[in-house]
Amino acid sequence: MECENHFCVYEEKGECVLKEIKIDIAGQCDSCIYVDIPKFQLDNYKKQLRNKMKDY
Repeated sequence: MECENHFCVYEEKGECVLKEIKIDIAGQCDSCIYVDIPKFQLDNYKKQLRNKMKDY
């Protein structure tokens, strides 16, 4: 099953590793657990990606 939530611990290479999930009333996966990335680290990753995108 496809998964676009790269911050979920169950996402791997664009796929959900769970065999079965439940969708909540908002249409989101009820099993999702977010990876806790410190803000400074996330900000650094964002900046790095923006810098790479400038080259294209």
